[in-house]
Amino acid sequence: MSSTLLISSRKDPAGTLIHQELCDLIKKQYDSHPDIKHLYSDERLIYLNGQDIPSDTDRILFLSRHSSEKPRQVLTVHVTGNFGSADYGGDPQTLTPADPFLMHALIKGLVRYAPPGYEVMYEATHHGPTNILIPSCFVEIGSTEKEWNDRVGAHAVAQASLEAIFAEKSTTIPLAGFGGTHYTQRQTEISKKTRGGFGHIMPTRDIRHLDERMFQEIITGSQAVAIYLDRKSLSGEEEQKILQYAKKIQIPVLGQHDLLRLKNLNFHEYLNIRNHAHNILADSTVIVHNLETCPHPTGISIPEDLIDEVMKNSPDEFLSELEKYSVVHLAGKGKACQAIFITEETCKDKVKQEITQLCITLLQSKFSCRLDSDSLVILKTRFDPVKAKNLGISPGPFFSELLAGNPVKTGDIIIYPDMVMTETEKRIKIV
Repeated sequence: MSSTLLISSRKDPAGTLIHQELCDLIKKQYDSHPDIKHLYSDERLIYLNGQDIPSDTDRILFLSRHSSEKPRQVLTVHVTGNFGSADYGGDPQTLTPADPFLMHALIKGLVRYAPPGYEVMYEATHHGPTNILIPSCFVEIGSTEKEWNDRVGAHAVAQASLEAIFAEKSTTIPLAGFGGTHYTQRQTEISKKTRGGFGHIMPTRDIRHLDERMFQEIITGSQAVAIYLDRKSLSGEEEQKILQYAKKIQIPVLGQHDLLRLKNLNFHEYLNIRNHAHNILADSTVIVHNLETCPHPTGISIPEDLIDEVMKNSPDEFLSELEKYSVVHLAGKGKACQAIFITEETCKDKVKQEITQLCITLLQSKFSCRLDSDSLVILKTRFDPVKAKNLGISPGPFFSELLAGNPVKTGDIIIYPDMVMTETEKRIKIV
């Protein structure tokens, strides 16, 4: 387990209250814990000299109040540093190492424990202290004296913090974020719903400070393996600037859908799959199903007309049933599902057989089908308006009745639905 230093300021009622609640929880659950250390500062936390903070632990969790010009009940998480000037402590244009794993666990925990009325939010990087040598982050309660002295809120923060300290970090995907406002709503939603955890988040207002050196510091300080862009908040010029820096150091750009789709798959394996998919079909979208591991991704082809037929007649059922199989399907070029799938090389034959059989089963539930040598023969019955007209039925209500499977009477003649149907045969070659 990583050792953690908890720091609060005696000048801060909120941080002091959270620290008290944490100590009570630790004493109740562990009596004491050697991997959790404590520091009570006489200085406001944002003005601490980072070099004076003990560095004999693995990470630091600052317990603090949150202030805002527009009061709101909020629980926030962020890392420290300044992209531009140092208006609230620390040094200008200086960032500290983030702990995106702890921050991600804090967001998840705060969502679970937040009292009614409280929002949970990442904040953009925006204040001191700086010159901290080890990963750290702030957890805060705000933004008025009412919240700073709210023991229920402080207890919720303490519960989330203690769980986060002991949380496993192996599944979190560390990210750096660009764009958005000070309260980074889109990044917060990503962390609530996915394995993506943010370190530094540079809001749109600070993109003017971004250069190649700062970009590299954001990536390094966040331990980021990918970046996220809040594209709606960025101008085209700002977006291209970030993408150029990302391309230069070959760090991938992920969207929210990427993070939602990769599920429990190893992140680097997901990137290999995504690259493999783009080599097969440029600009394709990758949708992961029940694929837990895929060290050797390989493509498998299903007859295109078989996939097209099942997607035309049973698209929802087909895509839903794919969740049972160790496979990735590709979307793009105007199709929700292409005929090429990706799976682990060692099980490609099994998966190919499973998907082919799934298609056949779904089509058999819709149509009369038979297997003929190496082909699936699909017999379709459709309403034939020419036959109906030849029997004296004009377009209108009688057409609708016959289409609904009901007989109609014209004069003394009863016309049954099977009298106005035509049977067609479609043959799909399968293996």
